Amino acid sequence: MAGEIEDRARAAVEAKLREEAIARIYRGLSPEAMRALHAVSEMRNRPPEEVLREELQGYILEKLPPVDIEGIIRTMAGRFYQLGFLCGTARRFVRDWNRSHGDG
Repeated sequence: MAGEIEDRARAAVEAKLREEAIARIYRGLSPEAMRALHAVSEMRNRPPEEVLREELQGYILEKLPPVDIEGIIRTMAGRFYQLGFLCGTARRFVRDWNRSHGDG
């Protein structure tokens, strides 16, 4: 479950880092940063754009707070229990109403 959320977060981050965004980032890099990016790119045998995108994704994912999946499920379970109880109560009320008025 956590893997799915991380994959979705990674996909969302990637969608934000399209070519236009990468170009803007490139324009803001200092000459030293560009040299470092190209050196890492050569070491990894990958294009500089991919290296930059991966590094930015990793940075952003590190900054995201962990998601409390079990807490979310516990909260949902409580709400669904209440909803089920209310639906059962309403159904019983309608059934009793229909019986008392001769419709059932």
